[in-house]
Amino acid sequence: MKRNKLFLLLILLLPFIGQHSAYSRCAIPSGEKETVTLFTDRSIYIAGEQLRFFATIAEDTKNNPLPSQVLYCELITPDGHKIAGYKYGISQLTVQNCFSIPGDILTGTYYFRAYTKLMRNYGPSAYAYSQVRIVNPARNELLVTDTHEANSLKQVLTVKDGMFHAVSVSADKNEYLPHDSVYLSFQVNTGPASRIKTLCLSVIPESTATSAFVPMTEAKFNERTEYYPETRSLSLTGKLTDTKGNTPARGKKVNLSIIGEGRDFMAARTDSGGRFFFSLPAYGGSRDLFLCAEKTEKNDLRIWVDNDFCALPVSLPSPAFVLSEKERLIVRDMALNVQIDSHFHPDTVPEPKAARSEDVAFYGKPTSVLYLDQYIQLPTLEEYFNELPGLVKVRKRNGERYFKITGYGDLSYYDPLILVDWVAVDEPEKILAVSPHNILRIDLINEAYVKGGQTYGGIISIISKKGDFAGIDLPSTGIFVNYRFLSPEFCRNKADFNLPGHPDTRNTLLWKPGFNFRENDKPRAFFTAPDTPGKYLIVLEGISEEGERFSTTQDFEVKN
Repeated sequence: MKRNKLFLLLILLLPFIGQHSAYSRCAIPSGEKETVTLFTDRSIYIAGEQLRFFATIAEDTKNNPLPSQVLYCELITPDGHKIAGYKYGISQLTVQNCFSIPGDILTGTYYFRAYTKLMRNYGPSAYAYSQVRIVNPARNELLVTDTHEANSLKQVLTVKDGMFHAVSVSADKNEYLPHDSVYLSFQVNTGPASRIKTLCLSVIPESTATSAFVPMTEAKFNERTEYYPETRSLSLTGKLTDTKGNTPARGKKVNLSIIGEGRDFMAARTDSGGRFFFSLPAYGGSRDLFLCAEKTEKNDLRIWVDNDFCALPVSLPSPAFVLSEKERLIVRDMALNVQIDSHFHPDTVPEPKAARSEDVAFYGKPTSVLYLDQYIQLPTLEEYFNELPGLVKVRKRNGERYFKITGYGDLSYYDPLILVDWVAVDEPEKILAVSPHNILRIDLINEAYVKGGQTYGGIISIISKKGDFAGIDLPSTGIFVNYRFLSPEFCRNKADFNLPGHPDTRNTLLWKPGFNFRENDKPRAFFTAPDTPGKYLIVLEGISEEGERFSTTQDFEVKN
């Protein structure tokens, strides 16, 4: 975004402005590829719990020097139906967060999967998967699935005690009482330790260790798909066609407005295939977006917005949901912990909000502001513009009214950007039909303005009193989209169960993702033994620099 008083400079630069968005419009090289390795804290959960996960992203630095900055995570059924999905910001090629499992989910076998938008060019077989079993004690129904013999995934053959025993973990005792301190020690050997890329440590109930899956066949690049790496933040893409959806609309402008808090405006022109691309701000939570196409003579354009998440069909292993007698006892204790935790510590994770900016617009401080209530009441907006001294006048051209802004340079070379509550409306007749009683103020910019590669001959921004678009009929080609931006830090910390009246409701006793050791280190960790008696597993998983997945485990018991 830039305001530029040197209008002639804009003319000189025009051939170079707006030719590229945040994403290159050229064909995606078939060698450009990213892969995700996914770790979860366990494999059995109770409905309403949080699934803790850690993901590492490996990129082809030769063909893809700018890695993706957004990870898409979903909980899906074996036939690919999405139960829930969230988007997470990637930091230093890793993501560490929690995924909230819906409380009304059916008992059954599901898959937690992760991918970047760039990976969608290769299809679902390129994504990372982890099989999870979820139990909902409040519902008797089971998720109905078919047992597939020809599957698209196979289970990862994790090397037990692999990497030539590069790293191992052990507890100081085999048996503990509730609230005892459990000390863990790690043995890191010289040589193989240097090949370890990352480690994840979890302490979980027996029989709840994780299981990862990989494709049975190598994913192939789909030349017809156009998903670009999100190297800044989230992106919104789609296609502009005629009303029948058969013919792409090339070179047409599409406007996008973010409504409410964190409001913004941007515009982009469609490419040769009718596709448009928007790089969105790194907001959190949900916002309403309004998209509309520029006005045409026939007004026969239709906007298609790409699905945020992958909707392609998959065929995943769907074994019958069966719990052994041992697992039933473990799940019973886990469900009791969840029930007690919901009573003492209700879920109060707030929905993130953008910083309030009632008086700050994306265009900054306007050149002038017209407050209609400060003047004698006039019947029409046209009279306010023409009768009052100001920067905007209403003129006629070929029998149609238009706005003329006076300012720096020949602003008539470009049409002004006209906004009503931050939504672009390029139909002056609709604007002038608005009752002045509904308008709070009008912001004016009398300079050439560049936003998102588009150049405007100034800005006329109309702010209504009630935030209801002043009663105007919005463009018929427009659509509202309730868009979920990046997810917040979802992980809930259990209250201090050592305090009086605070029960210990942990089902994962310890979760330490994404760490590593230097050679000859002798690191230690400790946690408190739970109130729930039973056997527990200490699981240390990792991945080598060569991509080999390995794990080592030790068990211990908590007695009454």
